Amino acid sequence: MKKILVLVCLVLFLGTLVSVEYAAADRFVNNNDGTVTDTQTGLMWANSDNGSNIDWYNAKSYCEGYSGGGKSGWRMPTTDELGQLRNSGAYGSVIKKTAGYVWATRGSEAAIFPSYSGFRKWTPQSVGNIRALPVRSGK
Repeated sequence: MKKILVLVCLVLFLGTLVSVEYAAADRFVNNNDGTVTDTQTGLMWANSDNGSNIDWYNAKSYCEGYSGGGKSGWRMPTTDELGQLRNSGAYGSVIKKTAGYVWATRGSEAAIFPSYSGFRKWTPQSVGNIRALPVRSGK
């Protein structure tokens, strides 16, 4: 009986993971230009982070200077936006996840957002082992 219960739980868990990935695939449109559009929020994301660890100031500069899709108006995401992205299942499936932490903002404060847990943490802007993931309004 225990084996059957464990098997049922495993199937349900794996089914949930697969359905989240398919839901993310339906919600996010790969623009094939280095960007991905979230049709639910209207946000446009870079399809991967900056590729190296940097401090908050350089991450902010990187995001603001990003030109994916030939678009301007890129910025560093807020902690809430990264939370929505993580909860959607797209981070790691539609958007390439290459780092454990991504820089975020909360007003003028620096925050980091661990992609594996979604727990938001405020940290000094001088910390240099975190990545940048640009976002912009999709309009």
